[in-house]
Amino acid sequence: MRLLRNDTFEVNLSTEGTVESLRMTDDPVRMNWVIDAGYVQEAGYAQEHKPFGQWTAMVNDERIESANMQPYIEVAGDTSATVTFVHDKFKVQYEYLLNNNGEWTWKIRCSNPAAAAIRINGFHSWFSLAYIMFRDRDVMRNIRHSCAVFPHIGGDFSKFAAVRRSNEAPHLAIYSTGERIAAFGTYCSYVNRFLEQVSPSLDGMLYHRLSFIEDGSSLEQSADSDWIYGGYAPVTLEPYGEREWSFVFTTFNGQADFYTKALKYGHPGWTYSSVTTTEGKFIAEVELPEQETLQSVKMYSATGEAGVVNETDISSEFTIVPAAKSNRLRAVLPLKSAGEIKLVAQLSNGKCDVLIGNVLEPVHKILERRAEWLCDNSFNTASVTRPYSFLPLSNQGESLGKLAFILMKNLLSPPVPAQVRKVELSAFLDLKYHWFEQGDFLHPKPLYGSFYRIYDFDYIGHVYYLLSKFDQSYLYYGSPEMYLTWAAQVMCMRLDPECHRNKREQEESQLVGVFILYIADLLADLRKNALTYWHDKLSKLWLALVEGLKQGAQAYQGAVTEHFYDNAGFGLTCEALCLAGLTDEAERYAPLIIANIGFSNDYRANAPDRWWEALSFMTHSLWGGLVAGAARSSYETIGDARLLEAGYRATMAMFNCYDWNVHSTTRKLKPGEAASTYSIAAPNLNMPELSRNRFGQSIFKKSSDPLFSSLFSNIEGDDWDMGEELVAYLLGFGSTTYLYTDSEGELRCVNGLIEPAEKGWEITSYAAYPARYVMLEQGLSFVSTAGESLKSVLFTGGKFERA
Repeated sequence: MRLLRNDTFEVNLSTEGTVESLRMTDDPVRMNWVIDAGYVQEAGYAQEHKPFGQWTAMVNDERIESANMQPYIEVAGDTSATVTFVHDKFKVQYEYLLNNNGEWTWKIRCSNPAAAAIRINGFHSWFSLAYIMFRDRDVMRNIRHSCAVFPHIGGDFSKFAAVRRSNEAPHLAIYSTGERIAAFGTYCSYVNRFLEQVSPSLDGMLYHRLSFIEDGSSLEQSADSDWIYGGYAPVTLEPYGEREWSFVFTTFNGQADFYTKALKYGHPGWTYSSVTTTEGKFIAEVELPEQETLQSVKMYSATGEAGVVNETDISSEFTIVPAAKSNRLRAVLPLKSAGEIKLVAQLSNGKCDVLIGNVLEPVHKILERRAEWLCDNSFNTASVTRPYSFLPLSNQGESLGKLAFILMKNLLSPPVPAQVRKVELSAFLDLKYHWFEQGDFLHPKPLYGSFYRIYDFDYIGHVYYLLSKFDQSYLYYGSPEMYLTWAAQVMCMRLDPECHRNKREQEESQLVGVFILYIADLLADLRKNALTYWHDKLSKLWLALVEGLKQGAQAYQGAVTEHFYDNAGFGLTCEALCLAGLTDEAERYAPLIIANIGFSNDYRANAPDRWWEALSFMTHSLWGGLVAGAARSSYETIGDARLLEAGYRATMAMFNCYDWNVHSTTRKLKPGEAASTYSIAAPNLNMPELSRNRFGQSIFKKSSDPLFSSLFSNIEGDDWDMGEELVAYLLGFGSTTYLYTDSEGELRCVNGLIEPAEKGWEITSYAAYPARYVMLEQGLSFVSTAGESLKSVLFTGGKFERA
């Protein structure tokens, strides 16, 4: 072991030339920012360990691995080391250089030592940052010793933000300063613990991998669909030729600082509309490094059913931002065709940067087509298994999210009686008797063998509550008051430990869940309808749960779902504490949400960090949307604009799971179809067919993991655990547009477009059913009359007015 150090970092190198530990000198908790070999051994993953700097290459069809070689290591004092790997066909040299400017530079050279040209099909190095789920109840270990990794790839300016899950700075930034990388993939080491009845059901770690050279063979069929990145190709090195890549590692304090520091290393700093709609405008702002100018910007878009890629030169659209304190250029583009877009910006030094965004159809059209598709294709008739259910069948309550979404959509737009009728049929004739013995809400069925899931009742209660919001003329089997009472009965059973015999269910009854979306409205409606008994009973149980959340906040116990650390826990816990007015406690969890939601030059990577559905970092429609919704909701209590911006980024990235105009994935969608999960990484080395692809649980029927393949053998369809995230959207960004003032004093709009008007500003909403405009910092809100869609308003003289 060799120790290198400077004023900021301590780097330990192994005898194999890999990085065993990377610590920040002044870090009081001494986090290791790379995956620790000791923990890997302790957790039983030693055979799969891929230490930082271990590399593989495919040269002239021969696989060469550093693990099979003994490098020569030359150390110069305690600030630099050179590690050389020599093979008769291929030479690799690493330089680890630490200076006293708070930096660590990693240089990678590959060269051809032979007198004949060589063909390199792949050259990959493990980039094993500490993306770990520690399988224990020590919440602080997961919060302080693990990080989320948010990649920015494409073009010549790759960079990576490794954010400590506590959001306690300093974090770790890595900026590319050499040749461009070809791909950024992951491999997951995990243990499948589903049958142990724990959640999350997997544990383990993601090993990130940098591909310096990639011919596409790591990505299988996904490379053919990915028009955005693509261009994978082998490299021929002439005799004694070489290639070099380099990265600077430094610290940063937050998202804004990450981009500010990027300028220092020659990276342009972008602010852009990651997702907009055909009713809006795409906005991109760029701040250039010193001495650089913007030579050209081209936009590429894949539109139409065939996904034909169009090229447009938009260089002339970039003009100086007159009011900005920094030297920024801005383009505002109305884009009338739905589909993904890629901006390629060429700088005067010959390098280029890339942004990946998306243009959605108006969101209300996406939602309406989704509701139509579900009612036309998913509703079971009376002649099949589980009549009147919605397909695909599942025992998990998540599958009922589709019903809640259909009802919520019909409450916010002119109701479609046939859609409401089908949901009521399902709620009355299937739901009630599938999850409860003889339809008795006090006696849940043990649908999971020896137990039932407490979380299932959150979804059931939601369906009944939303049915209670409809006028009697739309209901056939019951009255609004009956469904309101049923919702109260289900939730009282769910929240009351004394209603459950087993310890597991008793403990889980005190965990927050999806019911947070409607518990306040349910209580208000019970009071309004004079259902005093059920109001008082439910209120008492809710307050008891809140008291538990308050008591557990100091130790972050709300970050644990069922057993282990999970964003589903800390997201909804923060939202629940805000709802209860416990701002101090909520503010303990808010940083976890901010650290959890991605920021990237690719809109698809703006998702809440999660990995166990895809064995890679991913967008999961349900929990991604719910965590995003919790960020937005918590903003209205806490007032931190980072929550608002993160919630919006993640919400709009979630629509990738519904967007039939996306052509960059192998899995295409028809209008109204959906897939619950999108695997962001490419390549996904556990299941390469998932690389930048959409899928659902059915994909695991053919998994090499025998437990996965058996668990999902009967699953059909890609969308069973979807719907509630759309309800969260409809409750927030589906109706509300926000204004706030940024750090430079400029007025910003979230979920809409802000443009100068004759007096003040015109605000145009991107919401599906726009009805509310908010400027929290001034305590201002403007709400339309009931049922009115208010597409735009004026903001003038410090107040909102009708346009």
